[in-house]
Amino acid sequence: MSHLFHRIFVSNRISPNTYASRQYSLVMIFAALGASTFGFFFFYNALFLHYYTIALIDTIGFSISIASMIFLRRTHRIKLSTFIVTSYFFIFFVAFTYFNKNESFGLIWNIFFCIIAINLNGHKKGLLYTLALYGCVFWMAHKGIGVWQQGLWDKVAFFRYVFSLGLLTFVVYVMELALYTSYTKLQKLAEEDELTQTYNRRKLKEILQREIERSNRYETSLCVALFDIDNFKNINDTYGHNVGDEVLRYLAKIVKNAIRVNDTFGRWGGEEFLLILPNVSLEEAKIACEKIRFIITQTEFETIGSITCSFGLCAYSATSNFDTLISQCDHAMYKAKSAGKNCVNVFVSK
Repeated sequence: MSHLFHRIFVSNRISPNTYASRQYSLVMIFAALGASTFGFFFFYNALFLHYYTIALIDTIGFSISIASMIFLRRTHRIKLSTFIVTSYFFIFFVAFTYFNKNESFGLIWNIFFCIIAINLNGHKKGLLYTLALYGCVFWMAHKGIGVWQQGLWDKVAFFRYVFSLGLLTFVVYVMELALYTSYTKLQKLAEEDELTQTYNRRKLKEILQREIERSNRYETSLCVALFDIDNFKNINDTYGHNVGDEVLRYLAKIVKNAIRVNDTFGRWGGEEFLLILPNVSLEEAKIACEKIRFIITQTEFETIGSITCSFGLCAYSATSNFDTLISQCDHAMYKAKSAGKNCVNVFVSK
């Protein structure tokens, strides 16, 4: 049973235990619940209550629910799928309220919209969707005072309804805000190097693997550079590890300001850093690395003065994979060290 649930509602293309993974599963779950609910009430309204207009709405809701699940499964476009699911639930609840007029306490179904909207869209956008629905529903419910339920729907019932929906929305909003904050903090801890405030090795591996897959799919160029600080052990031995940590922090800040928006930079380990440069040729990547190397050499570091770095650069090819790419960068960086340090060495396959 758990295997079936995982296969249907969990994506194997999104990192587990992330907010995006949660959103994917929620969209699939709410769409499935929508399909089940709309399917059941289609038969109930059509065969037993003879509410054919509402049965038609149920049919449309069922069809869109199934289509949303298929679309999300194939494309993984979470934002668009979320918008589709939220929109058809919005339209359904407005239409249901308009045609049902609180017959058999039909207004009670609107309490589910804030749960759907806020959980799917987050606390900010979800609240806006919820308030938009409430604006429509409350307007119709207010117009129905003294008319709906043979006049039994009065001002007291209306204000109780408004208060109960407002209270439930507040609780759902606070819970989603707390959950989003927790996910954000956990994701930051999982992806960020605490010292340099850059991506850590785990996140760099994930990004590089994704860039490799993109390069294979669209046949685009991809270059990777591995570099480290020359004689960094001497810095730690001479000035202490606190000074060494400060050098790493400042170096990371310099490099982050020197790279393009679509480049990726992070700490690979110790004094080693990784650069992922998509959509550039090997020549362009070398120019970019030379620029960074020059900026580093021209920068004055507090206490120790200037430092230098050695770069190993390679280009991805169809015959490469993740491990060979890193190995080639490492080999090229070793060559840069052997050539006297403070240079960029490009890996050349034999």
